Amino acid sequence: MDSADQISVARKIDAPVERVFAMLADPDRHPDFDGSENLRGSQTHTVLTEVGDVFRMDMRREEFGDYQTDNVVTTYQRDVEIGWSPAPAGRPPLGHSYTYRLEPDGDDRTVVTLTYDWSAITEPSIRARLPLVSRVQLDRSLDLLAGEL
Repeated sequence: MDSADQISVARKIDAPVERVFAMLADPDRHPDFDGSENLRGSQTHTVLTEVGDVFRMDMRREEFGDYQTDNVVTTYQRDVEIGWSPAPAGRPPLGHSYTYRLEPDGDDRTVVTLTYDWSAITEPSIRARLPLVSRVQLDRSLDLLAGEL
């Protein structure tokens, strides 16, 4: 379901919620399932364990070149939901977020819903460039995630 300020995609993945969550909580694995192809690598190398954790990622976008982001974990419920809000390195989050919600579908399958939400961004110059990722890129992220599991 999409709105003016968010895009959500969902997919069944042939893996139990514990395996899916473990991959999502490991920033070193994020480039493996990045459908936007902007993530280059993790600088933090620690598994996420709670709201408030921060992890730094190396990024590349054609319009910005190479840069880094600090991502603040905004939601964390083990094996249920994990999400973060990115920001330019060393700065506070801009107000957009990526959230993965996991629902078991039997013992060995998980329905994963990925939501990109930019509703908290109010700065007109930033809003004019949103969304930063498309529905196609979010769908590709879930396809890549499924392929890694």
